[in-house]
Amino acid sequence: MHDDAVPADPAAADAATQEWLRALCRRTDEVLWSSHRFAMGVAGAPWPRVLFPQKGKVRRVGAQEARFAFVAALLAEPSPEPWAFAAEVPTRLSYRFAHHGAGVKAQKALTDLALYRHGHDEPALAVEFKSGGRSGRSEIDEGIRKDVAKILAEQPDALWFHVVRDANTATLQGLLHTLDEAISRLSSPVRLSDYLAAGKTVEPRAKKIAFHLCLLNAEMTGSLHRVLDYVPGKPRHDFFGVEVAATTDSLEIAEGQGWDVFRGA
Repeated sequence: MHDDAVPADPAAADAATQEWLRALCRRTDEVLWSSHRFAMGVAGAPWPRVLFPQKGKVRRVGAQEARFAFVAALLAEPSPEPWAFAAEVPTRLSYRFAHHGAGVKAQKALTDLALYRHGHDEPALAVEFKSGGRSGRSEIDEGIRKDVAKILAEQPDALWFHVVRDANTATLQGLLHTLDEAISRLSSPVRLSDYLAAGKTVEPRAKKIAFHLCLLNAEMTGSLHRVLDYVPGKPRHDFFGVEVAATTDSLEIAEGQGWDVFRGA
């Protein structure tokens, strides 16, 4: 999808970009799945591109590992796309994440990874990496809300890449409910403005937000992918409502729910 191959029609260009991004996420899955097999001591597992470091008695699998796997997949493309990338990129807006009081000083936040189209100095895609399932006992997760606020308030389209180790039905459903709560709540520009500098209003734009969940279980690897056509003030209450069941060795999801399902070897 080089510049001369990008469709002139904006909708077609968006579709081509999302298809490329979906394939890149699949290649990122393969990097993480290979690393996971090595970490599990699977016989014949090759030396990984991204090593899960030892942390006590277990190996760490977090947002950093997901980010490096994504970059490894991006750099390994056989036909390099016209993209540049940068890490820890300061946001355009300033935020009050520690406290929401009017007297709290706002400051720039950081985007985990930004992708830039050839010839453009403004990010075309913001990528946030997260890790871990959620218990489901509470849908409120301030860490997720903060990153969702950045995605909704800033201008670029976005990718939310979430790696989950030892996923089960409860933690996976809990994660989906938590994401749903954050997106639904912050779709309100008034509530979104609570995270901005005092007195500042936000005018979020419609955008595409891809959600990719990479699952690393003892005897099962897989991933879920779906693109949200986000419209400010109009949350999609059905987007995260998916019937899914995960165990140590299986991933079951009903057809026709809008999510692409990939399963590792």
